[in-house]
Amino acid sequence: MATGDVSAADLAVLESAQRSRLLTALAALLKLGHAAQPRPRRDDIPPTPLTVSWSVLTAAQRSSPEAVEEVLRDPSVGACAFHLLRTVAQGAVPGPAETVAGACARLFGSMAAAAAVRAGMRCSLRVPARRGRLWLPSLGLTGAVGRGEWPVVGVESRAHGTVVFGDSGSLRLPDDMSRPVEGWSPLPVAEPADGGRRVALDHLSPHRDFRGLHDPAPLAAEDLGRWRDLLRAAVELLKERHPGAYRAVTATVRSLVPVDGPSTLRVVSATVPDAYGAVTMSLPADAASLAVTLVHEVRHQLLSTVDELMPLLAPAPEGPEPTYFAPWRGDPRPLRGLLYGAHAFAGVTAFWQARRKQDGDRADFEFAFHRWQLRTALAALGGATGLTEAGGRIVTALADAARPLWAEQVNGPGARLAELCCRDLVAGWRAAHLVVRPGDADELARRWSAGLSPPALPGARMGASRPSLPGNARIWLARLRCTDQQAFKQACAALETGATSPFGITDATPADAALVSQDTAKARHLYRRSTPSPEAWIGLGLAADSRTSLLVERPELVLALHAALLRRGVQPPGPEELAEWLGS
Repeated sequence: MATGDVSAADLAVLESAQRSRLLTALAALLKLGHAAQPRPRRDDIPPTPLTVSWSVLTAAQRSSPEAVEEVLRDPSVGACAFHLLRTVAQGAVPGPAETVAGACARLFGSMAAAAAVRAGMRCSLRVPARRGRLWLPSLGLTGAVGRGEWPVVGVESRAHGTVVFGDSGSLRLPDDMSRPVEGWSPLPVAEPADGGRRVALDHLSPHRDFRGLHDPAPLAAEDLGRWRDLLRAAVELLKERHPGAYRAVTATVRSLVPVDGPSTLRVVSATVPDAYGAVTMSLPADAASLAVTLVHEVRHQLLSTVDELMPLLAPAPEGPEPTYFAPWRGDPRPLRGLLYGAHAFAGVTAFWQARRKQDGDRADFEFAFHRWQLRTALAALGGATGLTEAGGRIVTALADAARPLWAEQVNGPGARLAELCCRDLVAGWRAAHLVVRPGDADELARRWSAGLSPPALPGARMGASRPSLPGNARIWLARLRCTDQQAFKQACAALETGATSPFGITDATPADAALVSQDTAKARHLYRRSTPSPEAWIGLGLAADSRTSLLVERPELVLALHAALLRRGVQPPGPEELAEWLGS
């Protein structure tokens, strides 16, 4: 698991574990929902009792096991079941205007209806449907046939077909459930060119987004076609160059949940253990971006499954949890975040290493940058306490597998920009989260005011929780320069004319563009003229010579001295002069 070279048998074990976990949750909900089921009022149309829905599911499993398996494999079923179970355990309500009994009836009724339709079974069910639209897991979503937030709708399946009806209308489902018709939106799928497992493109399920219930989202035909083309190309790319990653991705990913992102350059993505097999992400620019995102997210899901079977972290002791610098995040992260991130970025680093011949500067940049992230994280994990024996084995194996990467030479523009970005990321984290003791800062200010040389530089400690610095604009500009030179030139020109987010790169400035273009003289000039901020001062240090290197190496110290001088009523000089004095 640590190296990512997981066999088909290993993957089958992990998938089986997830299936068992889901069935256990469903069994618990069956019991809880039955106990919470109220006596219906005379004017109510009650949903089908849970035991009846369960009996439909068991009958479908006996007659057509593959029909039930397809329903269970829909990641939205797990997302709904685990969210509901957790909500009940916390004594909360599932959502606005919904009871525990209603939510359980909705989940089991939807599953039973979908299984019956797939199996060609007769059934008669009454199911709560959000805003009158019936969700059929693994199949799709009906149009609204009921009024209100949670109306109960009917499902009648017979030999001649299936009808869904409510207090505002009815509709007949098509015989071919993959065909869209009025009142029926099938779950679109992408089929890999090699005939492997189909992947749903879920823009319909109310539970597709782990952050809460959602209405169906539009997915234009052009975007759907783009997703399908990219997914086919990404799978082929992995199959050709990354066999271990190909096995893991094709065995694990069941659905992609399209969401909006800043741009195709800045892909956003996420996974959660409750929705095993689902990857939420925005549309990427190309197949390589999609492939590496899937590698990253699948590694999270597989490690999470291992963690559930054999805990990787010991129970946390009482008191504040230790946090660490995770070189892919702007905020301090707990040990779990550091471990999961290192495991994911080991796969990302290996991906770009294998693409250095084809992708030139882009692969060089990504490989060098992610290799540094991985090495930094492994160094922290090597000295961390809180891992179990299994967690320690994961870290040891990760370190052993990564050791040959450290000696690999990377030169050229991609390597230089990666080094710049590594220094920038560390400096930004230090400026946001490390503080100098007030007494030490005041002593620095006193000696500055008296014209004395600086003392031995004081240390710094983690401060109270504070917002991270915005955006990593310089990192995204560097990535754009290595990926698409023409687009980078367009971004630079747009920044010169006052644009604020070219290609979705927020908080970028013309000074940042000049720095990434390696026009350091122009960058220094623009940073000096910009509004004072930690980001601008760090940029100035990155563009300057070694005399002001403390703007990058110890930005928290320069900021502390500046603030202490203001407290003394002294107008501080510019950041370069402060950094040069501190380094003298």
